[in-house]
Amino acid sequence: MSEFEVMEVVHEVEIGAPRERVWRAMTEEAGAWWHKDFFTGKAINFVIEAKAGGRVYEDWGDGQGFVWYTVTAAKKNEMLMLSGELFPKYGGPARLQDIWELTDTELGGTKLRLQEVVFGRVNEETKRNLEEGWKILMTDSLKPYVEGGT
Repeated sequence: MSEFEVMEVVHEVEIGAPRERVWRAMTEEAGAWWHKDFFTGKAINFVIEAKAGGRVYEDWGDGQGFVWYTVTAAKKNEMLMLSGELFPKYGGPARLQDIWELTDTELGGTKLRLQEVVFGRVNEETKRNLEEGWKILMTDSLKPYVEGGT
């Protein structure tokens, strides 16, 4: 296992839809686009509670599940701040702090910028996995879901 490190992962994607639509997909429809390969258990839904103190979690039913993040700040149609844990099984132990920001593009779409700072026992493989994971979630899953409904 590596020594204590601090790393940053930034992912940006332009989505051909207004911020209100991207926000709704991100926060109310996460279970429709969140990549099933990223579930830790037999999830029946993925939930992002877009309010201060809310959770980002896998719902396994009957009150069971896995909490990935706690929402530390939310500003509708603009920003989510999240704080979470990266357990050893997934590349940690480490702490995660994310900011998801939505801004308008010149052509009427939305730029989603995700900045994740990770600190703890992580290494370059952890960083590559996080970069690839966010690309799959945001560019390969959320973007086509918002733009085409799939």
